[in-house]
Amino acid sequence: MKKSFLLIWILLLILNVTGNAQFKMGVTPVTGINFNLHNGSDLEENGNGFGFMVGAQADLSFSQSVGLIAGLAFYDNRSGSYSYDFNQGGVQFNNDISASLAYFQIETLLKFSLPSRFYFVFGPELGFNIEAENETTQSILTPGYTYQNDETTYKTKTTLKNTQTRFGLKAGAGFEIPLADKIDIVPQLTFGYGLSNVIEDVEWKLMTFQAQVGLKFSIL
Repeated sequence: MKKSFLLIWILLLILNVTGNAQFKMGVTPVTGINFNLHNGSDLEENGNGFGFMVGAQADLSFSQSVGLIAGLAFYDNRSGSYSYDFNQGGVQFNNDISASLAYFQIETLLKFSLPSRFYFVFGPELGFNIEAENETTQSILTPGYTYQNDETTYKTKTTLKNTQTRFGLKAGAGFEIPLADKIDIVPQLTFGYGLSNVIEDVEWKLMTFQAQVGLKFSIL
């Protein structure tokens, strides 16, 4: 009951703010770079890697300080890799594991703007998997041993099955730099914390530092 009352109160507060404020809107094509962190108890080691993203945002302002950013990332790469050594039958091996992951990403972020043109964002993000491959490169480290093809390296590539819709929380900050009338360059740095596993029933989560830049066009 208390939770329902609180949700209703917050909704009424938002409606009151939006109903009495001057509404503004901008559209922003964006691109950026991800630094991805892979971790989980079902991974041999924690991994990391870089990827890129491209998308667009709708920047909605309800007042001078409160707004909402609704974003779509048409391609958001969250790939990563790790390696580890192991011994089998007295022979030393190295496994290099590389996961190629990408998502169609949706986010809805609350925006709190300062008079200095700095702003802060926080909110949920939802990702639908569009790419999921795993490549393992196994190398023999002990001299004098090879595979049947007389090579010391063996590669396998597989498609990752049972990938899940990705749910996470995102927070960060940005700065709006005036370029021309109703046009701003907008650099933004965020951190995304993954709450869901990459694969069903596998303890494997993703966290991402994202640096992006956009060109904002104010249309309302």
